[in-house]
Amino acid sequence: MNKKLIISTLLALPLAMPVAAQDAWPPEEVELVTHSSSGGGGDIMIRNLGRTLEEKFGIDAVYNNRVGGSGAVALSWLANQAPTDGSSIMSVTPTQLITPLRVEGIPTYQDVMPIARLMIDPSVLAIHGESQFDTIEEFIDYARENPNELTVGIGSAGSLDQLVVQNFMTAADIEVRIVPHEGGGDAEAALLGQHIDAIIGEPGGILSHLDSGNMRILTVFQEERLDAYPDVPTLQEVGYDVVSNKFRGVFGAPGMDAELVEAIGETLSNLLDDEPWNTYWREGSMTPAYLGHEDFVAFLDKANEELRVFIESLDD
Repeated sequence: MNKKLIISTLLALPLAMPVAAQDAWPPEEVELVTHSSSGGGGDIMIRNLGRTLEEKFGIDAVYNNRVGGSGAVALSWLANQAPTDGSSIMSVTPTQLITPLRVEGIPTYQDVMPIARLMIDPSVLAIHGESQFDTIEEFIDYARENPNELTVGIGSAGSLDQLVVQNFMTAADIEVRIVPHEGGGDAEAALLGQHIDAIIGEPGGILSHLDSGNMRILTVFQEERLDAYPDVPTLQEVGYDVVSNKFRGVFGAPGMDAELVEAIGETLSNLLDDEPWNTYWREGSMTPAYLGHEDFVAFLDKANEELRVFIESLDD
């Protein structure tokens, strides 16, 4: 009996080993979640990521836009309902830091599983292609002479976009009306319909509108001009020190296995040259900025504290 037991065990080992290797990723089907509405930056990110995973690994990608509460709906789902087997991951931006800082009871990044930071995405001020403004100086002069007449759309209330506008107003000594939406896609639609005067967005999110001439960029909120738009000045160049580089990354459910988290991060870090991911980040003027779990958490700790201090200063 002992011999039979030993032989049976040995024969079973090769079959059992692949089942035990739970750190392989991606699985046959991956749910990609975003707090963004259709056409927003997070939505565009997960769809490009999903198509890349499908092309490279032959898996099925499922997209889920959990919109509402400036990211609160998606964060609450991730913290309380998402599976821990790596079959669902969520795209994240500073919104997932800002909303919990502004609203009590919303899960924070410490309540879920930060997996990896992937990109730094520059913020820009964009206007309709038929706008009366040709330069950022003209926009500022008009806003200064006509307080609260100009409207600037943002992806959601309490987002990094809102902080950028508020910082812009303080630095340039102007007043504009901030118009929140349920995602960047809705803000873009409002601008295309000329219901608002400008939006805060990212080049990748409005790329097709820039190419068609339906939108134009007036300024970039970072230290250097974008290679793809060399004629567009940074706000620093015209005398106002406002810089905002939005990070893009992914979170998972709390309680995920450490090896699985590492495997997801490693897979995502190796997609830079694969399509359509390669085109997505290059045409979007993004900078690859990969951080694995531990480094990402340290980055979030620092960013969260900086945002907390900034938000408290706005309330003083």
